[in-house]
Amino acid sequence: RTFVHTERELLLHHRPTFVVHTAFDAETALTAIRTHDYDVVVSDLVLPRLDGIALLYECHQIRPDTPVVLISGYGDVQLEQLAAQHGAYAFLHKPVDPDAFFSVVNRAVLRAKMRRKPEQVLRDDSVWYPQAVEQARRKSNAIAEPLRKTIQNADPPSKKTT
Repeated sequence: RTFVHTERELLLHHRPTFVVHTAFDAETALTAIRTHDYDVVVSDLVLPRLDGIALLYECHQIRPDTPVVLISGYGDVQLEQLAAQHGAYAFLHKPVDPDAFFSVVNRAVLRAKMRRKPEQVLRDDSVWYPQAVEQARRKSNAIAEPLRKTIQNADPPSKKTT
């Protein structure tokens, strides 16, 4: 599930399987965040009554592991730094590039899922990785064994006396 304040249609276009909830103010968003464990929260920086930085702070108080992506139409470096200091996962500037937006949200969702259920995300790799490690170990041994035999069978260096 994904909680989004903006760019809802873009997410649903790229990933129809996402469940996207929308809130039009921070209070409604915080109520939803208290009741649902979202994979990511996306919010505009400018909201009625409570700004995006305050929403970010409150969200991390409620759900510390939930990534929060902020979007702003203001090119203010101080706001971006403030968002980073408060733990924003990403800070995007309007107009938001659709590919960049989807990429950031997708990575945030993957990060959230990795923290909650790594075995589910790594399911395919959990079979592949041990097999690859074992195959690499066998190849390494196959290369090293003839070298060991050669070293063991080599004549010991003769001692010369003078």
